[in-house]
Amino acid sequence: MTSNFREKQWKIATRIPFTSDYFLKLNPGSKLKKNDLFSEEFGTYYLELGSGWGEVAVSLAKTNPNTGFILMEKKADRLRKTIRDLKEHNIKNVKLLSVNFNWFLEEIFEEGIFDEILLNFPDPWPKRRHHKHRTLNPRFLDTIHILLKTGGEFHFATDYGPYARKGIRFFKDDPRFKAIHSEFSLQRANFPISHFEQEKREAGSRIYYLDRIKVSS
Repeated sequence: MTSNFREKQWKIATRIPFTSDYFLKLNPGSKLKKNDLFSEEFGTYYLELGSGWGEVAVSLAKTNPNTGFILMEKKADRLRKTIRDLKEHNIKNVKLLSVNFNWFLEEIFEEGIFDEILLNFPDPWPKRRHHKHRTLNPRFLDTIHILLKTGGEFHFATDYGPYARKGIRFFKDDPRFKAIHSEFSLQRANFPISHFEQEKREAGSRIYYLDRIKVSS
């Protein structure tokens, strides 16, 4: 990847679509530390990759006031909706990044900053020639290993069976992670349901949940 292309990516990543106190600011070459995220310190820190309309994070933030939530979402209309909901409920423990999370997560956050990372229903890229675009791959496991503290958890959901099976294989081949309960589950109890997930459930889709814990540094 050329330096010019990387510079263009950073310019896009640091461009905020509209003004809001909920947005975090990025500086190329300077990683965000815990004290850069919020004006107060929280007991735990949670990252949602591709937060969509924000239903999951808003619900979690209301019931977990001692957790700081960082949401990454690139679509402005979804960000606006999330911010409206945060304001409506006077939620202070959420910050947003208007960034494509597939670009350079390791360059945005310091190592071991998060207790949990959530990736819900990323594009499955079902055609074989497009598999290289999938988020969940061995290189991505390197990234979440860097961002999670030891004992931190990664949660993944997809309604595409082949993608789930590939993810299970990636984790089986990586001794840095282990399954929390089982290799996968078809249910996720006591957890908010996004609009997208509700649509999939109503359509009768089978949903696969993969939950892993980082066991080594």
